[in-house]
Amino acid sequence: MTHARLLVELDVKPDEADSFAAMFEREFISRSRAEEGCLRYELWRETENNSRMTIIEIWNSQSDLDRHLAQPWFAEWAPKMEAAQATPLKVRVMSAVGE
Repeated sequence: MTHARLLVELDVKPDEADSFAAMFEREFISRSRAEEGCLRYELWRETENNSRMTIIEIWNSQSDLDRHLAQPWFAEWAPKMEAAQATPLKVRVMSAVGE
């Protein structure tokens, strides 16, 4: 089975970086990790520029990822996440070599 993998690159407004990271940990990470099929869900920050962040997501299947994206709470919080961005989100759909 092929897992669904996403890398989401974020360029958060510098004055909102710490509050964004705290909100993301509280609202996105905890909920996403509790969802069926979530294998990995992390927010990483660049060490030299902590307003540049990357979300790493691995889901057991594409249907698990689709279910995650359709959650009612996601629809509420995604616009708040986007409002904190200095530039548009960059989503990369990834696959492992050999799958």
